Amino acid sequence: MSRALVLSLLSLVSAGALCAQDEPNPKTLIPQATLEAIANEVSGTLAFQHILELAGYEHDRLPEEYKTTYREAAYIEKMAKQYNLEDVHIERFKLPAKTWDGEKGELWLLNKDSKRLVMSYRDVAASLAPGSKSADVTAELVWVGKGLDKKDYADKNVAGKIVLASGAVGAVHNLAVREFGAAGVVSFANQTGKPVEHPDEVAWMNLGGGRGGGGANQKTTFGIVLSQRLGLELAERLEQHETLTVRALVQATEYDAEMQVPTCVIKGNGESDQEIAMTGHLFEGIAKQGALDDASGSATALEVARAWKKLIDDGVLPRPKRTVRFLWVPEIQGTTAYLDRYPEETKRMVAAISMDMVGEDVTKNHNSLHLMRTPYSLNHFVNEVPQQFFEYVGDTNREKVQNRSVAYSFRYPILDPQGTHDPFYFNIDKHYGSSDHSAFLRFGVPAVLFNNWPDVGYHTSEDRAYNADPTQLKRVALIGVATLSSIANAGGNSALRIAEVTVGNAAARAGVQLGLALQMVGEGGSMAEARNLVAQSYVREAEAIRSAEILALDAGTKAKITALAKTFAETGQSSDMARLEAYAGAMGVSTAVPALSEEAARAAKLVPVRKKAAPSGFGGGGGGGAVAAAAGGAPAAPVDRAEASRQQYNTMEMRGFADGKRSVLDIRNALSAEYGPQDIAKVLAFFENTAKTGEFELVSR
Repeated sequence: MSRALVLSLLSLVSAGALCAQDEPNPKTLIPQATLEAIANEVSGTLAFQHILELAGYEHDRLPEEYKTTYREAAYIEKMAKQYNLEDVHIERFKLPAKTWDGEKGELWLLNKDSKRLVMSYRDVAASLAPGSKSADVTAELVWVGKGLDKKDYADKNVAGKIVLASGAVGAVHNLAVREFGAAGVVSFANQTGKPVEHPDEVAWMNLGGGRGGGGANQKTTFGIVLSQRLGLELAERLEQHETLTVRALVQATEYDAEMQVPTCVIKGNGESDQEIAMTGHLFEGIAKQGALDDASGSATALEVARAWKKLIDDGVLPRPKRTVRFLWVPEIQGTTAYLDRYPEETKRMVAAISMDMVGEDVTKNHNSLHLMRTPYSLNHFVNEVPQQFFEYVGDTNREKVQNRSVAYSFRYPILDPQGTHDPFYFNIDKHYGSSDHSAFLRFGVPAVLFNNWPDVGYHTSEDRAYNADPTQLKRVALIGVATLSSIANAGGNSALRIAEVTVGNAAARAGVQLGLALQMVGEGGSMAEARNLVAQSYVREAEAIRSAEILALDAGTKAKITALAKTFAETGQSSDMARLEAYAGAMGVSTAVPALSEEAARAAKLVPVRKKAAPSGFGGGGGGGAVAAAAGGAPAAPVDRAEASRQQYNTMEMRGFADGKRSVLDIRNALSAEYGPQDIAKVLAFFENTAKTGEFELVSR
């Protein structure tokens, strides 16, 4: 055989192998043709235009807006009506306190023969800390380092002077002004953005009420925020013993204000009285405005509503069985107010999705779109439906070497003509609070978050439209329509399909937990904790599968879903426990079940039964603490932020697991599977303390 013929045959074999590796598009809950119709309708360009209209630049909120309608709310209402959406109106909620509004904020550097405008609220709205009071002060500028500790003020006379610090403006103001008599604060802290990569961004920070108590009764002056570049420039000159005189000119006022919540629906066809919700937050306080946080989420939710209604009107998609409510809210506070006002509507809601910071340019922000799942205490099918579409878009919008015989391109490109050709990067993550989904969770409504992270402009002056990408906005809108449509139309066989997808994902997650349990045994860890990982994974995943029962519109479908969950839990747990026991035996680890400690035995007999609502705030069921901390600055005293976060989530989940059926020991075990082994004494003490406040009653069983 000639060399040429051999090479030719090898080439054919190679080509055949490449063709054999070609992978079709993944299967989803929606047929490919319908997905293509959705992709052809949703527009990243329209979503991007909404961002420009809502927050293309910082608008001065005029006094008339406080008396009528905020321009953002008016825009959403106008467009929702234009798109023929239903029940379009604005819900209004009076705020108990006046709302701060900045009018002028300038920092001037004065020299003998000249003066320089260092920063102006006119140019950078984030430079004037919300909560600042009107002032006109000319004084010496004094550098105090971070300014977060009394030691920073040792041997420095700051009374009547303006302090320059690198610590968070609220915490510095609490010490410098309220304790040491400074006239005001200039800070260049940036705890939320990326000051090293973006030295000219200015962080959003509130003065707040300080951390020393007293709140409004304490002295408040002003806080001006600079970029890292400007702050370091001034600090360096002061460290070289140069005397700097500055003038701070601030004008601020307060208005009686209200929260405004534009809302509309796509009405169901009457087959079910259940509802689904989607939110984007138009406001984060009334003063702060941001293109990505969160005009992007609001814009995408509006595009989801428009495109879906158009597809229904064109006969491409059926009118959903369930009504879908869209809410554009003041973050968390507005969602909570709406759900409080309409408790019967809340009871009908089976799932919710929060859009918060989505559609970002992944190249500029070096980030990905995250699906933040529900917490373990509320494992639910609402996690599984969007996950499948995340995976579909991710798989079809990246180059795969298996498909290179077809083309060096995306398998099914979802691109906007005004956007990039970047791949779709995504992550499926554990629960994270501090957005509107946490408000739904407090009311028992399973809810997930769509969120791009990290964000280079988060809570800074660089939260601008140029960091968004119409292509990514289009993809998020596609996922939004596909997810809502799948859930809203589910019933009978389509409800079973959701349960089946949940089983597949549940099996994958249970496999991960088995691997962790085996590793725990192999590393000489607790066999009891290893068993708990396996046991809790099946308790949790069976709950997720059973959650699809609520979508069944007939008893037969519900029974099939129930049986699916039962079989999964029984056969899966039995098999994995046997593997774990066998491995422990091979490793010489005792498989004897130890007796319960005295405290554990007592905890096993006590069931927390809720008697009144949880306190508001992150960790108490309301969310929002992390947002407040990010805006208001770090506490004056150093804290272990990671430990504080763990405690907040532990507290939140202990309340979440307390369903009136689990014992304190059950709750401890469930929490341990989520966050690592927990001290039963601390869990018991938590519920004993909440029993004293009347939040829970500890019932013996």
